[in-house]
Amino acid sequence: LTLRAWKDHPNLKVIDNAVDFEDKLRRGIRAIYDCLGLKAPQEVWHKYLIAMPDVEKLQTEFSASAIDMMQTYLVKTQPNVVRRIRQQKNGQEYLYFYTEKRYTDAGAWETEKPITQKEYVQYLMEADTALHAVHKTKYRFHYAEQRMEIDVYPFSAEHAILRAALEDGQPLQTPPEIRVLREVTGDPAYKNRALARTQEL
Repeated sequence: LTLRAWKDHPNLKVIDNAVDFEDKLRRGIRAIYDCLGLKAPQEVWHKYLIAMPDVEKLQTEFSASAIDMMQTYLVKTQPNVVRRIRQQKNGQEYLYFYTEKRYTDAGAWETEKPITQKEYVQYLMEADTALHAVHKTKYRFHYAEQRMEIDVYPFSAEHAILRAALEDGQPLQTPPEIRVLREVTGDPAYKNRALARTQEL
């Protein structure tokens, strides 16, 4: 009921219970900075291409939480706006979101709001048929006081994507089970929209 009451607010953010309460606090603070158009202090997300890890071991040894996601891009109604919807499964519960990312000369910003299952199905009728839906399982966990996320895609049996929140100049530290192949931060080939087109890592 609370989500429904606020669903049309442009700055609504939903902070789920993905890892632990400390992680939830960090993500909540980051969402506030995003709404203010400011950069959150002491945290930069880096992205890496990695060899496929043993995700069962990540879950048992590092308490990695698994979140199943399906992201679908919609046809453009404005040239500078990218629209997408996401279905997210948390435990036995499904959540649905509508996101717009706007590009201007001053930069880019993103707004996201929760939607109902009925609205999600309606938006699916506007799916961009030139792109595949991006299905992935996201594993969130902590290691060496660093927050990490690993995205595993069904179209790649050999590779996955690691995202790590690092302070300026902080070196990446990963569990021995994770083999980093190279950093791909900012590489357009590894953005979700590109993966929706190529379906390969």
